[in-house]
Amino acid sequence: MQRLARARERVGSERAVMFLAPGDDFRYLVSWSPLADERVTFLGVSHDRVVLVIASVNAQEAREHLHGTVEILSFSDQDGPDALMREVFGPMAQGSSALYVSDDARFDHVERLKSACHSPVPMAAASTLMAPWRMAKDPDEVEKLMACQAINDRGMAKGLESIRVGMTEMELQDIIRRAFMANGADREAFIIVAAGSHSAMPHHTSDQTVIAEGPVLLDIGCYKDGYASDMTRVAYVGTPPDEFTHVHHIVNRAVEAAQAQARAGQEAQVIDHAARRVIEEAGYGTYFVHRTGHGIGLSVHEPPSIMEGNPATIPLRAAFSIEPGIYLPKRFGVRLEEVVIAGAGGAEILSKIPRDIYRVPLD
Repeated sequence: MQRLARARERVGSERAVMFLAPGDDFRYLVSWSPLADERVTFLGVSHDRVVLVIASVNAQEAREHLHGTVEILSFSDQDGPDALMREVFGPMAQGSSALYVSDDARFDHVERLKSACHSPVPMAAASTLMAPWRMAKDPDEVEKLMACQAINDRGMAKGLESIRVGMTEMELQDIIRRAFMANGADREAFIIVAAGSHSAMPHHTSDQTVIAEGPVLLDIGCYKDGYASDMTRVAYVGTPPDEFTHVHHIVNRAVEAAQAQARAGQEAQVIDHAARRVIEEAGYGTYFVHRTGHGIGLSVHEPPSIMEGNPATIPLRAAFSIEPGIYLPKRFGVRLEEVVIAGAGGAEILSKIPRDIYRVPLD
């Protein structure tokens, strides 16, 4: 529980209190997170107390996971949480200089928390504290990310080799899903199969579209031991035209340029600039419509955001994606994505799958 001890020390130094709802910040501190439902659940953290207020229907599971490391107080559905929150969180908030509240909390739950604390101090996002801690991965976290990416590699390899003319996007999606499970994933994070012109939509929702001659973009990720993976590759059914090959080459160069700038101590926006410059100089800048990357860990998307306007420096062992893309509406899109770990002298790519166009024969 070193992370929890660090949180107590930090909020104590500010005379603050932090309230976490179920989610990845909660999981980061205590290696488990309860069910997020309509019932109020908050973990209150101050310098001298850590207490979980939770519905009685979920309390036993909390006790089994937390093993006495956290004080657990429960309320019944009949009584509701308000009286217990006033009794517990009111004194914790009294005299505090700041109240940090989970970004994952429901609006109505925050309103009840405000009423219980009855504090004149405005509430701030808990990510103010949590995001910097979560960006710098522990060695154990890096190992889990690598293990999850290895499963993702096998899912991607299975997906690419399974592409056939006549199957639907959702059929291929299911093949990848089953490959995740067969190779030890706890669950999928997302599986985007985008065939033909759908590849020009960065976040296409896979449907019953039949795969035919043309591009197939696969953007997939899974979870293992709480940590996520992410990767994008492209295939082409038939012979890719020169323009597709040209665009693929540009995007691959953009990945390489960003990776060359990706290291601990570098500004996030410099990494974005490196990828964007390649695409802009090739004349496709208008068609690169999103940031270059995002952090990854317990969440698929977390800080740092690799984008213009983010001067934050990359910490040692930060994990983030590099995923430039070019999207030509109603025609085709190419995105190539790697997850990297930032070191002092550069960044290590976790995937072992080549970024080449995967060729699928028509017959």
